[in-house]
Amino acid sequence: MKTYKIGRNPDNDIVIQDNTRLVSRYHAVLKVQDNGTMTICDTSTNGTYINREKINSNIEVSVTKNDSVYFAKQVQLDWNKFQIPQNINSAATKYNPIYVEPEKPKPNEIKKPKSNTTTKTIGWLLILVGVITIFNTGISWTFEGVCAVSVPFIGGVILLVKAANNE
Repeated sequence: MKTYKIGRNPDNDIVIQDNTRLVSRYHAVLKVQDNGTMTICDTSTNGTYINREKINSNIEVSVTKNDSVYFAKQVQLDWNKFQIPQNINSAATKYNPIYVEPEKPKPNEIKKPKSNTTTKTIGWLLILVGVITIFNTGISWTFEGVCAVSVPFIGGVILLVKAANNE
């Protein structure tokens, strides 16, 4: 039996190039029995999918080269690049890592980021509430006074910064 570790980490037998970091460093384990039967076990955070169905974590599932295997719904295992040596039990056989490139999304599949208009609006409203509180009550240096002014003001600034980072 030969066991193949699959994931982003370079010490895996099958190294997956995934800049999105959705594929785990140690995503799955593929076991090839001496008779050629194979099982795969998901050890990831974002799941392993066989024929578009998510498999349960830490449970071995039978798989064949005819199955479509995806890691984190991002990278499909290319069975053509996956080579099972003729003599699996040979200690002299060297297993080189197999690098799998993720499929590029089709233009109509690219997700557009959500608008930050709502986040910006709420941020400005919170800052406005902080400023109005200062004019209506004056600045009170008590704990309650500082919180009444700073909480909405700081919350608004945080939302504006978050919106700016998402653009």
